[in-house]
Amino acid sequence: MILYRYINRQLFMTTVVVTFVLVMVLVSGRFIKYLAEAAVGDIAADALFMIMAFRMPEFLQMILPLSLYIAVLLVLGRMYVDNEMVVLKACGISEGSLMRAMALPVLVTTAVIALFSLYVTPKGDAEVARLFEEQKGRSVLELLTPGRFHVRGSDDGYRATYAESLNRKDEALEGVFLSEFRLAASEEETTELVTVWAQRGKVTEAYGMSYLELVDGYQYQGRPGDADFRKVHFERALIRIGREQGTVRAPKTRSWDTTELMASPSNEARAELQWRLSLIGIVPVMALAAIPLARVNPRQGRFGKLIPAVLIYMFYMGLLLVMRSAISDAPADEVPPYLSMIWIHVLAMLLVLGLYLVPAWWARRRYTRGMSA
Repeated sequence: MILYRYINRQLFMTTVVVTFVLVMVLVSGRFIKYLAEAAVGDIAADALFMIMAFRMPEFLQMILPLSLYIAVLLVLGRMYVDNEMVVLKACGISEGSLMRAMALPVLVTTAVIALFSLYVTPKGDAEVARLFEEQKGRSVLELLTPGRFHVRGSDDGYRATYAESLNRKDEALEGVFLSEFRLAASEEETTELVTVWAQRGKVTEAYGMSYLELVDGYQYQGRPGDADFRKVHFERALIRIGREQGTVRAPKTRSWDTTELMASPSNEARAELQWRLSLIGIVPVMALAAIPLARVNPRQGRFGKLIPAVLIYMFYMGLLLVMRSAISDAPADEVPPYLSMIWIHVLAMLLVLGLYLVPAWWARRRYTRGMSA
């Protein structure tokens, strides 16, 4: 049908544009955050784009429902403003026909989000967690940018590292400077400052640990504020710069496969599973809600109800997020029946039903009053 193709084409073009804008906004903010971490050396620059690529399915599964929802509001709102909807209703096109016209884009969007939510996004989150674990296990030397100071802190002190240049042929740093400030763990111990300078430095692995092998340098050790510093010349020295290998943190439930969530009795797994299913169900619910919310008169303009409609969507998503946290934080084996996202979807469906029935009831009531008068 020509009408169906017309509406589908308009929805597709608008959804793509809205998705592109929202993705750029979201990705830009997250990219700046990761870029700041890469600038201070928390993550390597070569892993930055891999992390963003693996996070993209998660961004899309959150953005696509909102993009389709806004697209329906904009397309139908424009048709109301241009009086196209008046002509269609005069020709016998009802809201049921509009639902059938939008069935294809809604089903396609639902299928894409189901694929992302149930399969692709957990795989991507697992890869992101693996990349971050690798970055934590990488040595200071691997994350060090020649010509810039790199500072890292922990509970027992701070370490500043600097290298003048990088010899890529020998895979070694030249003109290495390290300054480690060791905090006193108790009153009996003293705070010390250890400073090392060496001609060359290279990473070596031994006994499951990462070491920086320094060649031809000096070590200065003492307590800040005292003039009694010890100076030691060395030809070769090993400084531990990495942690023990093989200590990988267990993945979060967001990285679990859907089958693992279904088999797990934990509240975190139950909350994550309901959240993934909710992302799928929110698409048809909000697409149905967008049809009555798009009703505007020419004086209002196509954006007349856009802000209230978006607020309704954000309130819907906010309730789902609150319920997700409530299910995760509930005591084990004591989750009451009302802690379930299904009740939020039922409330949303009742609201959508009211958007269809209340205006029709109000119109009939005004018509009855007019006839009786």
